Amino acid sequence: MEKRRVQMTGGSSYIITLPKDWVKRQGIKKNDLLTLIPQPDGSLLIAQEEWEEQSRKSVEIDAETIDDSRLLFRILVGAYIKGCSSMIIRAKRALPPTLRETVRNFVQSTVGLEIIEEDEKRIEVKDLLSPSEMPFDRTIKRMYMLVRKMHEDAISGLMKGDRELLEGMEKRDTEIDRLYWLIAHQYNSALGNRKTSLKMGASPEAGVYYFIIAKTIERVGDHAVRIAENSLRIIEGEPDKRILREISKASEISLKIFTNSIDCWLRKDMMAANENINSVERLIAYCEDIGGMLRNDGKMAAYLGNILESIRRTGEYSTDISEMAINYLIK
Repeated sequence: MEKRRVQMTGGSSYIITLPKDWVKRQGIKKNDLLTLIPQPDGSLLIAQEEWEEQSRKSVEIDAETIDDSRLLFRILVGAYIKGCSSMIIRAKRALPPTLRETVRNFVQSTVGLEIIEEDEKRIEVKDLLSPSEMPFDRTIKRMYMLVRKMHEDAISGLMKGDRELLEGMEKRDTEIDRLYWLIAHQYNSALGNRKTSLKMGASPEAGVYYFIIAKTIERVGDHAVRIAENSLRIIEGEPDKRILREISKASEISLKIFTNSIDCWLRKDMMAANENINSVERLIAYCEDIGGMLRNDGKMAAYLGNILESIRRTGEYSTDISEMAINYLIK
């Protein structure tokens, strides 16, 4: 680390010299133009006018060492989340059909990835999505809307005994996973690339919060799936309608906390976030009261208890998002 003293020239301009070694490494010459970009943390980024994007992360996977398609899928997901924009799967011999199908399933399970080259021994997958096309806030809003609808449909299916609303919830949950992986991918890409961070319109510091919030929303989605799974078992019997109505009211309280948490984050409203955190106490007390109404015997009570627990956890996870908003806003 080198230090430079700020000087004044012409009575009005402040100047600072650049480290000679750095100038040589960058190939900067006399009269070249440099771009000065103020950063959210108060630092100043200096870049050449023709600022080429840093080399993007890539990974090569030797399929010869992988005989489990599930392992290949997990490796590909890990590489994508880590921020890799190019993944090459190769082998000395022809790639087995099962591994090819795994790569295609992986591409369909993500946002922005496409197979750009393929032959007998090699498949190349590349990220074609521009970071500016899917900024963090847009993805968070999309995740929220999908998860809220999943939760609403799960409760509605329980109240109406509608099997169609309850079935296939896991398939809907895969869309949540896709968006969560996208945020993780973009966050890790931005960490190692200032230009990507600028295109996203968020600092690496903010990216940490978006990553945690996305994971929290993903967990809320998991509980919507759990509500649907338990509801499918309940509607086969004759549940107590009075208890179902109380559970529906608890769900409304929980979803209101969820909605408020996203709104507080997007508006960056610390006071509203604090009020939202306090409101979860009412939900917890209400769920405890309903829990006391459940009979201690029989599977029906267990299934209803599982739904009630997921409703409570949804509210509690939501307050975690409000806490993130407060933590982020403290400067």
